[in-house]
Amino acid sequence: MSSAVLKNKRPSDSDIDNKIRRGKAVLRELKMTLEDLEDRRLLAAAKKRNAGKCGTPLREAAKELGF
Repeated sequence: MSSAVLKNKRPSDSDIDNKIRRGKAVLRELKMTLEDLEDRRLLAAAKKRNAGKCGTPLREAAKELGF
């Protein structure tokens, strides 16, 4: 059997900085994903609410929006 001693290596500042950067990147991705899911939920609700209703013609919508 080996009698090797495990050393508790303290992480360097650059290791901590890298972990923080990765964590922030994961949080940004999660935030974007949640925003996309919220947009999809709102779109699905609007489609359900407006089902069967007449839409606005493209020319009229463009005029209202100033295009």
